[in-house]
Amino acid sequence: MADLPYSPPALVRQISGVVRRNVQLIPQPARSVISVRARGEALDRVAQQLGLESLPGPNRVAATSLGACLWVRPDEWLVIGEYAARQQAMAALEPAVGTDDGAVVDISASRVILELSGARARDVLASCCPLDLHPRVFTEGHCAQSVIGKAPILLQLVDRTPRWRIVVRPSLAAYVTSWLTDAMVGG
Repeated sequence: MADLPYSPPALVRQISGVVRRNVQLIPQPARSVISVRARGEALDRVAQQLGLESLPGPNRVAATSLGACLWVRPDEWLVIGEYAARQQAMAALEPAVGTDDGAVVDISASRVILELSGARARDVLASCCPLDLHPRVFTEGHCAQSVIGKAPILLQLVDRTPRWRIVVRPSLAAYVTSWLTDAMVGG
């Protein structure tokens, strides 16, 4: 069973309630983050367990019965849901994949989720992330892997607020937070 990711107190103080330039950065409570690697017939079985006709395609997100399902690469998806339901999600997904068609791994302890929201959140992200984040290109229901500064992240546009979910490794959370708070202060 995965332990909760450690968030250094200094990081929590640094970003708790930070609101600048009509943008807010807040750390999210612990979430269940499950990596699903699947191929062959397991793709349909996993989709069925998630309540989907098929798993989301490249750089897409689907709302499921167990949480959000984000495409990561051709044979991998992350299912992000409520932390308390992670054992239920594992119990549903492991048999769907089986022993020969992939793997289901609880990686909750190795991910921190930050939320960036507000009218200028897209501008803040664009100042430190090389993706084209224009609303005609990166819309609600999209996700992509990229970097903030030099730190790898998984970015999801949750809604039109805009509200962004940033998934990062705990060891890089302070670095990413520094980049984002600097961008929030900038002109």
